Amino acid sequence: MPFPPFAPSVYFDEADLAALVAEFSERVRRNPDLRPAMDRLVGNRWEEAEEAAASFLQATLFLEKRPDVDGDWLARSIRMLDGATIDQLTDILLDCALVVLPLHSAAVVAEVSDALARLLKDVVIHDGVMRQRLLLKVQSRLAAGALMSGI
Repeated sequence: MPFPPFAPSVYFDEADLAALVAEFSERVRRNPDLRPAMDRLVGNRWEEAEEAAASFLQATLFLEKRPDVDGDWLARSIRMLDGATIDQLTDILLDCALVVLPLHSAAVVAEVSDALARLLKDVVIHDGVMRQRLLLKVQSRLAAGALMSGI
């Protein structure tokens, strides 16, 4: 697996990303505050969600391909999550990255997580037409692989 182009001294491999996603998934499933929302969002498709998360992280970190972004899933996420829940998920991902990855690699994952959280929280605070516009903008940005462009 190649080096991330924005931080060439940081190295991930597929096993590292798989371990990160598995740890994150396990912690989210065990969290009593998050579990109800995740049950509605993910249902019994945790394996698919884990594969999608790993694929998204790999595409975002290595810029080798564009991330596959499911617009319906993104829209459901925006309806079911609030800013506090997004912050909680971001904190869990950071904790998992610190457990699974070396510090520098965890820092890069934290930047990705924070950038994604900022985008999602900007959408969640709005409703109606403005929310829909922002959601489409976020979906386009994520699908274009532009999440890291501001970092």
